[in-house]
Amino acid sequence: MALELLATLAAFVGVFLVVVGFFQARRSQTDAQRRLQTLASYSADETERSVPLALRQHGSAWVERTRIQLDRAGLALKIHEYVALRILFALGGFLLLLLIGNATTFAVLIGLAAAAVGYMLPVIYVHTRVERQVRRFNDQLEEMLGMVSNSLRAGFGLLQALDLAAEQLQPPMSTELDHVLRDTRMGSTLEDALAKLSQRVGSYDLDVVITAILVQRSVGSNLSEVLDKVAHTIRERVRIKGEINTLTAQKKLSGWIVGLMPVAFVIMMLALNFDYMSTLFTDPTGRVMLAIAVSLDVIGILTIKRIVSVDV
Repeated sequence: MALELLATLAAFVGVFLVVVGFFQARRSQTDAQRRLQTLASYSADETERSVPLALRQHGSAWVERTRIQLDRAGLALKIHEYVALRILFALGGFLLLLLIGNATTFAVLIGLAAAAVGYMLPVIYVHTRVERQVRRFNDQLEEMLGMVSNSLRAGFGLLQALDLAAEQLQPPMSTELDHVLRDTRMGSTLEDALAKLSQRVGSYDLDVVITAILVQRSVGSNLSEVLDKVAHTIRERVRIKGEINTLTAQKKLSGWIVGLMPVAFVIMMLALNFDYMSTLFTDPTGRVMLAIAVSLDVIGILTIKRIVSVDV
C-alpha cells in the first residue's frame, strides 16, 4: 500500500511539475517583465524569443547550449517544451515499470533506472540528429567549395557566389547559405554571419573554411585558390578517415560482439531454464551481481569504443 501511494504521489508531482512548467514559462510574473519581453522581442532573433524569461535568467549557459543543440538538430522545439518532453519520458518509463512489476520494491528500483533512461532519451535523439545533420553538411561542403571557387574565377563576388551555390545545392547546405545571405541583407557583416553559421552547424571542416575566408579577407590573396586548397585538405581528411574506419571496423564489431554476448547468453538461459535463471533477478545477491555485471559490460563497451576512435 505504501508503494502504491508513493507511485501515485510521484505521478501526481510529475504531471503537476509539467503543467506548472508550461504555464510558468509562458506567462510573465510582473508588468515590468512583460514590458521587458516586448522590448526584447524587437531586437532578439526567433530562437531567442522562444526561450522563456525565467530560463534566460537562471541557467543561461545551459539554456544557450541546449538552444544551439536544438538548432543544429533542426528541431522546432522551445526550451521549456524540450524540458517537459524529457520529464514526460522519465515519468512514463517509471510508471510503466511500476505497473509491470505490481509496485514491488524491485519494480520501484527498476522504475527509477527506467526514469533516468527515459530522461536521457531525448538528449540521445538530439545528439543523433546533430551528428546526422553535420555529416550531411560535410558531404556537401566540398561541392559547395568547388562551386564558389569556380564562380569567383568567373568574376562573381563572394556573396554572389554563395547565392549561386545556395540555389543549386540541396538542404542543409542551401538552408544555411540562405541564412548567411539573409543575415548580410539585414545589416550584419559577413564576418558575423559566418561566425553565426559556424555556431549553428558545429562542423570542424566548416570552421577550417571560415577561418581561411576570414584570413584571406584580412591579409588578401586569391580566394579561389585558397578555397581549392581547403577543399583538397578536406578531401584528404575524408580519405584518411575512411581508411581508418576500414582498419578499425573489425575491432569495433568485436567490441559489440563481446559486449552483447552476455546479454544473449542470459536470454538463451532464460528461454531454456527460466527457474534456474530467475534466481538472478529475485535473490538480492543475484541482483547485486547482475548490476555489477551490467556496469562492467557497459564500461567494457565504452573502453573498446574509446580505443578504436581516432580523431583526424
